[in-house]
Parts: sequence; structure tokens; C-alpha cells
Amino acid sequence: MSLKHVYNSSDGLVHRSLQGAVALNPSLRLHQASKSVYVYPPSQQAKTSIISGGGAGHEPAHASYTGYGMLAASVSGEIFASPSAKQILSTIRLAAYTGEDAHPRRNTITDRSATYSPHKKDVLVVINNYTGDRLNFGLAIEKARAEGIRIDSVVVADDVSLLHSVGSDLVGPRGLAGNILICKILGALAERGSSLENLKRAGDTLVSHLASIGVGLEHCHVPGNNYSGAAMGEDECEVGLGLHNEPGVRRMKFQDSVKLVDEMIGKILRSRGVVDGGRDSFIQEGDITVLFVNNLGGMSQLEMGAIMTDILARLALSDIHPLRIYSSSFMTSLNAPGFSVSLLNVSAVHRTTRPSAIYHPIDVLGLLDDPTEAHSWIGIRRFWPVDGQRDWRGQQRATERTLSLMSMGNGMSKAKGTDPSAETTYWHQADVSPESVKKGIMGACRAVLDEEALLTEYDTIVGDGDCGTTFSRGAKAILSAIETQQLEVNKLSPGQLVHCVGEILEDNMGGTIGALFAIFFTAWSSAITRMIHPSMASISPIHFMDTLPDALNSLAHHTPAKPGDRTIMDALYPLCNAPVSSPGSNGNLNLVAEACRRAHEGSLSTKGMKPKLGRAVYVQLKEELELPPDPGAWGVAVLAQGFLDGFCEREKEDL
Repeated sequence: MSLKHVYNSSDGLVHRSLQGAVALNPSLRLHQASKSVYVYPPSQQAKTSIISGGGAGHEPAHASYTGYGMLAASVSGEIFASPSAKQILSTIRLAAYTGEDAHPRRNTITDRSATYSPHKKDVLVVINNYTGDRLNFGLAIEKARAEGIRIDSVVVADDVSLLHSVGSDLVGPRGLAGNILICKILGALAERGSSLENLKRAGDTLVSHLASIGVGLEHCHVPGNNYSGAAMGEDECEVGLGLHNEPGVRRMKFQDSVKLVDEMIGKILRSRGVVDGGRDSFIQEGDITVLFVNNLGGMSQLEMGAIMTDILARLALSDIHPLRIYSSSFMTSLNAPGFSVSLLNVSAVHRTTRPSAIYHPIDVLGLLDDPTEAHSWIGIRRFWPVDGQRDWRGQQRATERTLSLMSMGNGMSKAKGTDPSAETTYWHQADVSPESVKKGIMGACRAVLDEEALLTEYDTIVGDGDCGTTFSRGAKAILSAIETQQLEVNKLSPGQLVHCVGEILEDNMGGTIGALFAIFFTAWSSAITRMIHPSMASISPIHFMDTLPDALNSLAHHTPAKPGDRTIMDALYPLCNAPVSSPGSNGNLNLVAEACRRAHEGSLSTKGMKPKLGRAVYVQLKEELELPPDPGAWGVAVLAQGFLDGFCEREKEDL
């Protein structure tokens, strides 16, 4: 965990953060004295305003969940400190009265004079179950009632990690990120015009069927504070770690993500005990669920995606397939590396809130899908499968079929059932032996493998030292494809051969050079296919060389590199632009030999040349350091000469 912050003091930090949140939404206003964020003008549809809040440090909660369709107002304390009752009362007033009752110029809120406003709304407060929040919000609620505001509260207590610990019966479970899920559902229900009584009943019901658990890999760090927490070991994690660094249920040796997720999901499913047959009672067979995964602030998005996969796999083992899935940094703990998992049992909510003359059933999924202008709420609203199960394997097979059909249709990939004789027609017309071409390709690969150490040495001086291994990966992949007959030269047209070589290099080389080669070979294969076709009376190597400039021009569209920049282009340009006919030219092999000679000269010209592109630009070079040839350019020259040597070796065998 990093102890570094842009702001090394928390003084004024909360105010500045709230100003930033309000700047993202023009329908929000900030009352600085109370640290209240509120919607202006208020919703015309809602009869009841939903508000929430708590200590700072949990951003984007709750300012960024303030907006039409979610919270009407929110309040923030200092970092990890509950807002005062006076702050909360100001927030309640802002939520209860329309804009005419607020006086932003004076940065104050009218007190008793506003009590009799005909535009007064009811207020429902969503409170996370922490002692400070319960007391301060409770006091503010009582004061608001004394002013004549119709108000009630819902307490979110979704943490199941400490359910069976000593004293938990008195204080109840803590509130975790499930708070945000409750705020979204109740905010949407309020926007539909629901009454305070119906909202209160809905909120309590939702909380009773919501279960969450968190895990931390390390404690968070508060800006400006000296770190004093008991650090965890390198191989430790803490299951049940609270939002404010409160101790969890236990520390454990971290082995792998699957076992960690299994323990967390197991605690959620067993949180309500078991029923007959030993089944966990929180989720019954066939129940509809919502999965809500929260990043505590310090987890990479890469890991969060993988964690989601593990969670879904564990739920599937219990035949649980959520109908809605959410994952984001909904309620953080500053920069804590950790996450929490919440499950809402929608079916249990429906069973509890059967329709009556007074209450309406809760359309949980519809309310989650309702639009909101709270800018930090994210979630996909459409295309969810009815049963929550996605056919991952079927989707993968369909994708592969689509790509296969597209590949077959582009005329480059070799389709099953291709008549080998039709392809070898090209080689016969060119009076070129496919076996010689094969030997040339193998010669190029072996030549670059012989030079791997030298390429690495050159690249270590001014680069990251991976040039040799990059060329080596490509060469080994080509040789393997030939050996396993995945690349059969005699069964491919010249265009198809070049295309296949490019695809193999793309899949195996990696790095900048791999991308450059893939572009070059793809463009070259297209140029060959355009120029050469079976109806031509005769084909010569000159035709193949004529297409090289087209490939080079295509590559130039995707890179600013040019001769003189100390790159692969210093060898490619002379190789591709070698004259196809010159005085003294004595046969086709002489043309190829001349192109190879020019590529070699081009690579040698980079010796001592200062780099202008690539990572080497950022390396501080000593003036007296004599630079070797550019490793990429040298590799191109080695490949070209290796192809010629292998090709000529086969031709001599045929003599």
C-alpha cells in the first residue's frame, strides 16, 4: 500500500473533493458550511426525498450518488468521521424544501420560516450501521420531526462477517457497500412517486435480504496521518475488514483467489443458517439474485475483472446465477487494497412484500434499471438473460464460427478442401520451386536464431534487451508451423503464404517489431494477391519484388519511422526499394542478392546513429559511447540474407 498522496494534509480536502463532485453534474449544488450536496431544482415526481451520507474517505459515496433518480441530497463528515447532527439537519432541510427555501447567496438555509412551506417533501434517511452515524443522524431526525418534517430512516446493516461474534446482537452488523444498492433502489422508487411509508417498508425489507462481506489485503492510509496500523504480512489478508480499518473476523494466509472467494461466498450463503437437507437458507433453489462487487479503492481493474470471474464461478457451483451484476468502486476506503461482495435475494424480497391494499410489490430489477443522473452509478440496463445464465461456451463457439467464416471469405486463409494443384500453379508459372521457398524461409529463421545473442546484446545497450528473444519467438514459431505442416508452402499461393507467415509472427513475436512485421506481411500479401493471379501467362520473382514497395508504403501509414531514425526502417527501405532491373543484372537471384546487400548496408548505416524513435529515445547515452547497429535493422538484414542462402542451397541441390 502506498503512503504517498498528492495532498499531504487532510485540511480542506473534503471541501475540495465535494466541489469536484458537484462540478461533474450541473443539477447539483453544494452547501459548504454543512458539506451538503443536493439536487436543484428538486424532482417534480418524487413526493419523498432520499438522503444518505457519512464520513469522507468512501468516495464516490455519497455526493456522486446524488442526482435525479437516486439521492436528493447527501452529507459528508471529515475523513472517517460521522457528520454532525447540525450538518445532517441542514441536509434534511435541503431535501425537504424546494429551491425557494434555500438561500445560496447567504450560504444558509432558512430555519423555522420554511417549516410551513406548501412544497415540503417527506424525507427518508439511509444510514449505515455505525455508532457515530446512528447517533448523529438520529439526533438530526428528531430535530427535523420537531420542525414538522415527516421523516423516517432505514439502517443498512449488511456485513455478515461478524454476525456470530460476541456483542454483535447489541450493535448489529456493520454497513458496507450494500448501502449504495439500497440508495439506488429507494431513489428510483421515490422517483416513481412512492410514499414515505412504502419506501420505509421497502428499505427495511431490502436490507433484511442483503448480505455483504469484505476482505482487505492491507489497511488504507489517511492523507497527512502517520501510518500506525498493524501491517499485514506479505501473504496475509483480513476477511471482514471494515470500511474504516476496523478489524475483520480473522486474518488468514492468502493462498489463491479461488479459496478466498469460496470462503467469502460461503459466509454469505450461510449467514442465515441452514434449512432441511443442509442447504444454506439465505438463497433458496431458483431464487433471483443481484450481485454487487465493490472495489475498496486500491485494487487494479485487471484484478477486479478476474475476481468477478471467480465469484460467478463459485456462485454457479451453488446453482446461483445473478440476474443483475454490478462491479465498481462504489464505496471505497480511501486507497485500501481489497473488495467486498454483496448478494441481494430479490425473490425473498418479493415473498416478503406481497401486494396488499396499502403496499405495492417492489420491482427490484426494474428499479435498478431505472435511469439516474447520479454520475457514479454504473450498470447495464438491457439484454440480461431471463434466467441469469449466459452460455459462455456457446457464445465462444459462435464467435469462433463468425471469425472463421470471415477469415475464409477474405481469400487469404487456406480453406479446407483446397485443391493443392490450383495453388502450386502459381509456383510453376513463376518457375519457382515451393521447396526452394520453404528452404529459404527455414534459412531465414535459422539465421536469426544464430544471431539471437548478438541482437540481445545490441538491444541491451540502448533498449530493453528483448529484441533477440522477439525475433527468436517468431523464428521458432515459423519453424514449428513448417514441421507440423500447419504451414505447407506447396499448398498455398504466394499471397496466402505471406499472409500465413504474417499471422504466425503476429501471434508469437509480440512487441513493436512483431506489430511492424505483421502489418508489413499483411499488406504484402494483399499486394501480391492484387498483382498476381492464375490467369497470368508467366510470373517471375520480379513480380514479387514489385509488390514490396506497396507493402512498405502501407507500413509507413502506421509508423513515423523513416531511414535515418535508427529503426527497422533503415534496412526495410533499401530492401524493398532495390531496383528490379539494373545494368549487369544476371538473373533473378542476382536481384534478390542485390536487395539483401542493400538491406545489410542499411543496417550498418545505423551504427553510431542516435535513436529518434522508440524506448531508446528516453535512454541517456554517454557521448563517448559507440552505438552498435540498430538491432531491429540488423535482424531484418539477417533474415533477408538467411532466406537467400537457404533458397540458393536448395537450388544448388536441384542442379
